[in-house]
Amino acid sequence: ARVPSVSGILLVWALAGLITLAGALICAELASTFSESGGVYVYLREAFGPSLGFLWGWAMFWSMHSGIIAAIAVVFARYAGALIPLGATASTAVAIAAIILLSLVNHFGVGLGSRLQAVFTVGKLLAVIVIVSMGLLLGGQIDSHFVGPAAGAGSIGAGDILAGLAAGLFAFGGWHMVTYSAEETVEPKRTIPRALLLGTAIVTMVYIAMNAVYLYVLPLDKVAGSTRVAADLAETLLGAVGAKAISALVMASAFGALAGIVLAGPRVYLAMARDGLLFRAVGAIHPKYLTPYRAIWLQAVWASVLVATGTF
Repeated sequence: ARVPSVSGILLVWALAGLITLAGALICAELASTFSESGGVYVYLREAFGPSLGFLWGWAMFWSMHSGIIAAIAVVFARYAGALIPLGATASTAVAIAAIILLSLVNHFGVGLGSRLQAVFTVGKLLAVIVIVSMGLLLGGQIDSHFVGPAAGAGSIGAGDILAGLAAGLFAFGGWHMVTYSAEETVEPKRTIPRALLLGTAIVTMVYIAMNAVYLYVLPLDKVAGSTRVAADLAETLLGAVGAKAISALVMASAFGALAGIVLAGPRVYLAMARDGLLFRAVGAIHPKYLTPYRAIWLQAVWASVLVATGTF
């Protein structure tokens, strides 16, 4: 909406990827130095002292991390509404149910949670391949491609580029969460840097490819105003049945992203509780499943509140 230019939009996505890569390189270096769970919280604590680490973790719980969980759960519910008509209350209930279900999975062990995430990550990449291939193969039927805004839309300024970057970086957000569960990662000093760099590269290519296909098929104004752009793409190419099929794929993608984010957050709260910067009880480890179960459910409750109140 703020960068009404096809080339400008793709440039913003590429810039967001480069900025994310810079952060990933830094976190990769830090992860090689500090292999305890907690990620950015640990790095801030070691570099600048416990007060800044505390502020990061506290902001994570009240807004940043819990807010991302709530936002992606709402996206999941929004696409569910394309399959089964949902009112506002039912959509909220679906979003909260997704949070509760994934919290339950993570309660029963990091192995189960990570396997679920791996399955959905493969599913997400397959969904991307399907959407991009469909757009390129069937998009040729459309009369015109890369349709920009109407004449006189106005020039694009630095502020517009920065606003676009803010939105783009939100979509890239979460890459640093790979570092949160370092203690539970096999060979963390080797695995985490590889995951950060490879993951960032793949995600950047995915976002550029997906947006190129959206803009190839749909007018820019429709892309800017859509809340279910992948479904709109499929509906344009395949009709209502296609929109439902793609909605199911995007639901799987959102669910997979949510699985990883629900898994990551409690490891930070665990590290804070160990350091005495959060209530010690929050850092309790389940005697059987060896998970920070209280932190998992505290996160689930607050993220659900943010969904229910629409304040995420």
